[in-house]
Amino acid sequence: MAAGRRPFAPSGSTNAGAPRAAPLRTGRENMTVREIMALAAELCGRKDLAEFLEGGACADFQAAAREEETLLRCYNLAENEIALDYLPIRRQEEAVSDGEIAYAELSKPILEIFSVRDADGEKLPYRAGEQGIRVRPGKAVVDYSYRPRVKRAGDEPEANGRADARVLALGTACEFALMNGMTETAVLLDKRYRDALACACRERGGRLKLRRWA
Repeated sequence: MAAGRRPFAPSGSTNAGAPRAAPLRTGRENMTVREIMALAAELCGRKDLAEFLEGGACADFQAAAREEETLLRCYNLAENEIALDYLPIRRQEEAVSDGEIAYAELSKPILEIFSVRDADGEKLPYRAGEQGIRVRPGKAVVDYSYRPRVKRAGDEPEANGRADARVLALGTACEFALMNGMTETAVLLDKRYRDALACACRERGGRLKLRRWA
């Protein structure tokens, strides 16, 4: 990390060596984004920031709040990367076609269409047009993936079921380490992140992208 970037005095080490390999204390299943951000801060050696996110005191509230904003940005980057490149968030939604199902009629912005089926579950031929899905008139069920919305700290994650809190926290921590110039820590976190993604992607046979380091 560049000199002068530390906004307030930490209660533990910051960029000294590798993050510990101890299991993440993911707690309960339905964690908030803020709780995942706190896990990510701990992975980066920022126990002080983790304690602030959990409601603890800090020496400089404004500086801590700025780091919280940075960590939230990192969370959104990680969640977006996981959903778009590795583990798509899928939704099945019923719609009525008059020859075309407008994209605007669906509740989420479509990224990829996997199938369109009739009420009996039979696949229907379709064509993705500029404004909608062209398919024979009648009821249809559209199976598609979508981009997660931008989150606030109090929101719950919006991810594929295999992208658990551990994967999200590791991805967030890696982005945060990179943004703060913690290159050695980022390399080690990226290895753990890619290993976790590989396990999550195994059922899909997904292929991981390698990050280039300067």
